[in-house]
Amino acid sequence: MELSVEGDHLHVQILGWDKFLGMRSTINVPLTAIKSVREAPGFPEFQWTDVRVLGTGIPRKIAIGTYWIGSPHRWAFLDVRSSSKDIVALEIEGEFYSRIIVEVKNAPAAIQQIRGSAVLAG
Repeated sequence: MELSVEGDHLHVQILGWDKFLGMRSTINVPLTAIKSVREAPGFPEFQWTDVRVLGTGIPRKIAIGTYWIGSPHRWAFLDVRSSSKDIVALEIEGEFYSRIIVEVKNAPAAIQQIRGSAVLAG
C-alpha cells in the first residue's frame, strides 16, 4: 500500500495481490475531505453487525476490501492483517468511504506527509 499526495488529492495505491483480494487498485480522496489521520493501534475490532461487502476477510486474521462497519454504520476500505504493524486510519467526510484503514511501510512518515499537505476538515 502506498499513500501519496498528488495535487489536492490523497492517492491510495493498492499493491500486489491486495488489488485482487480487495477488488480495488486505487482510491483518490480530496485533501479537504480528510477530517483526521492517525496511527491505528492494530487490527480493527469488528462487531457482529459489521459486514464485508466486497473483498477478502478471515476473522481476526485479514480484512481487505469494502466494509459496512461501526456504529452508526459507515462505508470503509480496509487493507490490514493481524500481523500489520504500521497502520494509518483516515476519517473522511463527504466521500463514499468515511474511513480508510490501511497498512503502510512507514506510518509516521505517511501521516506527516498527509498532515503537511492537508487542511484537515472540521
